[in-house]
Amino acid sequence: MKLSRERAEQLALEYVNKDRNENFKLELIGVGISRIYPKYWAATFEVRTSQGDILEGPLLILVDDDLEKAMSLEEAVESHIANRDK
Repeated sequence: MKLSRERAEQLALEYVNKDRNENFKLELIGVGISRIYPKYWAATFEVRTSQGDILEGPLLILVDDDLEKAMSLEEAVESHIANRDK
């Protein structure tokens, strides 16, 4: 992996904080290399209300180690499908 864990965490936090909402916040649980596809870092978050109650989770954000880009699971799947024959 060319990205450090700290850099992957930073990219994931920037991704989730770009569209902040006053009604909820995303709290980082952890970051590690994906067990399913090791080209990605996997950052997990809990979605919490403004009062601190868990709304849902865990939410998975993937960081592509090659592209140095954070994305949702759906975006990662779409990217993988679009690039699988390249």
